[in-house]
Amino acid sequence: MKYLKIGNYELAAAAIIAFATGLRMLLIAMNWPPTNSDEGVMGIIALHIAYHGEHPLMFYGQDYMGTLEAYLAALFFHLLGGPSLFALRLGVVLMVMGFFMTMYLLSSLLFSKKLALITLALLSVGSIPYLTRQMLATGGSAETLLFGSLALLLVVWLSLTYQQELSRHRKLIRCTAYFVLGLVGGLAIWSDMVAAPIIACAGLLLLVLCWRDLLPWGLPTIPGIVIGLLPSLRYSMLHHLNPITTLFSLFHGLDAHPPTTWLGILHDVKETILVSIPTATGNPFCPVQELTFLSDNTPRTPVCEMVRGVWGTGYLVLLALALLLTTVALWQQRSQFSRQTEIRSTEQRVQWIRSLTQLMMLATGVLIITAFAVSAAPVWWPAFHARYLITLLIILPAVIEPIGAAACRVRAQGITERITTVSSRVALVTGALVLLMGTFIALSEVPEAQQDTQNYVNLDHHLISVGVKNVKSDYWSCYTITFLSNEHILCDVMTGNLQPGYNRPSNYNAIVLADRHAAYVFKPDSGQYLSLMRMVHQPGKTYKYYAFNGYVVYIPQ
Repeated sequence: MKYLKIGNYELAAAAIIAFATGLRMLLIAMNWPPTNSDEGVMGIIALHIAYHGEHPLMFYGQDYMGTLEAYLAALFFHLLGGPSLFALRLGVVLMVMGFFMTMYLLSSLLFSKKLALITLALLSVGSIPYLTRQMLATGGSAETLLFGSLALLLVVWLSLTYQQELSRHRKLIRCTAYFVLGLVGGLAIWSDMVAAPIIACAGLLLLVLCWRDLLPWGLPTIPGIVIGLLPSLRYSMLHHLNPITTLFSLFHGLDAHPPTTWLGILHDVKETILVSIPTATGNPFCPVQELTFLSDNTPRTPVCEMVRGVWGTGYLVLLALALLLTTVALWQQRSQFSRQTEIRSTEQRVQWIRSLTQLMMLATGVLIITAFAVSAAPVWWPAFHARYLITLLIILPAVIEPIGAAACRVRAQGITERITTVSSRVALVTGALVLLMGTFIALSEVPEAQQDTQNYVNLDHHLISVGVKNVKSDYWSCYTITFLSNEHILCDVMTGNLQPGYNRPSNYNAIVLADRHAAYVFKPDSGQYLSLMRMVHQPGKTYKYYAFNGYVVYIPQ
């Protein structure tokens, strides 16, 4: 319990966490970031849980992402007096707050409390895509951050507190910790298979560092895993799915396929460095977003390519430097241990555990980036798919440890150490200021996001006022319309030629198609608009026409 003492560092950490959480609470209270149909689907799932008595196990239309966010939202719907965007997102922000708390404890155990504060400070602010991923209730990201970091924390704590002789009380605590570890791992995989690499890292560390402790005290890990994975296992059995096949299909993608030529691989590597890594790690300058209506988008000018390239390459350099230094440190420790029959010094053992854990975290980062770079993700949408690199945030303290340790050096001896110390401090302060700038950019876009949400609310009110109960629209409008109307308006997704498209709730399609007066609701710049114009001008058909909040509405008569 000595790690839980409250001192100046803990008070500073509490202040940073309160600031980070308060910032996110303030933003979601002001309806930032702008909502979209993926979040609308999560909201619809929450409505079904809260008011229809349903218990969906997976995100509608997918086989690999759980619905924990929807269950939390359903709870807040009841506690806060009804459905709202704020209530839908509140569970996400609370999980992110848990992630910050876990990261402080993990960084303190592995490195130092000073580096833990630096880590929190860097994680507390960031760019529009970075903050959006921590507030939008689209599933997976907040759970991966919380459960992934918590799994590592539990493994490190179990490793550092291992003793051959334990009292009954300590045995009970360790058994409970092992059970929670298994539960966390299972919940992480159910919530989003993107968490698999970081959970695998924690599992491997557990086998290496705690193998003497696994029998019998580690046995509760197994029922914990089973309970955590129970929703996923049940869903797989009901739908005759193989989870391994599902994970493999994520790598291969649906609309795009992994590159098979050297030119294709080089293209993916380039997009990963220039777009995906900067987007995932908080670069606020020259954002790229393939779906421009979801976020800011800048032209791919040479200047912007250079800015993103410096960020992405800089991250890889830091990762490589940390990996090299950690490997050298482990090799030196191994040389010392080889001269002894066992590690007698507690300090040496602790340092070995910390170095090995850091090495595994860094190796996991390399694995994640490599797998992403050769997958289908960066082929067409390297920015939109940057969420698959979310676990890079968990390994942040391991990546910045070399410059963090140099920056925290109290006395630098020699010109080289002084230069290194000053350079590290300048780099960290510059990085923090850049990330803070990204937060101010996000705050500047609050009015636009508020107007965007209000437009959807007004659209729903107008549609209801003219008697519309069912509509046909594009994917990125459909479920936003439905959720913000509390399902008073159901929506069927239409393709470019006005045929039924990618519909997530299974019952909407039949209901909407059965309604002969279901309205066509599209923006004039949508891909369906030209097909709509050809249809409404066909002889023998009449429609009522309205224009509401940037949408054209045609109701068959």
